[in-house]
Amino acid sequence: MSAVSVEALFAQLQAMHDGLQDGDLDHVQGLLDQHDRDVRDFMQAPQGRDTGADVLSNLLYAQLQLQDRLRDARDAAARKLRESQQAERAARAYLSTPGA
Repeated sequence: MSAVSVEALFAQLQAMHDGLQDGDLDHVQGLLDQHDRDVRDFMQAPQGRDTGADVLSNLLYAQLQLQDRLRDARDAAARKLRESQQAERAARAYLSTPGA
């Protein structure tokens, strides 16, 4: 399989950023896993080896930024879930008390 272009790799990152905006975290994780494989393939291909260090550095930095955003989004989703569960437990406790 031939490696994708560096432009396609940057486009993948943009698509993943858009997915994060939509809140589709699991889908973005799958795309990120594929993107990582694509980057590795690209860097081992002649086209990747001929790509300038600045471009590769920018690509990897953008990938790290996306990973950070995905982690932050997952943390926020987990926090909201815990808060919702805590509120539900509090409501149940309140409703189970006599006179409520």
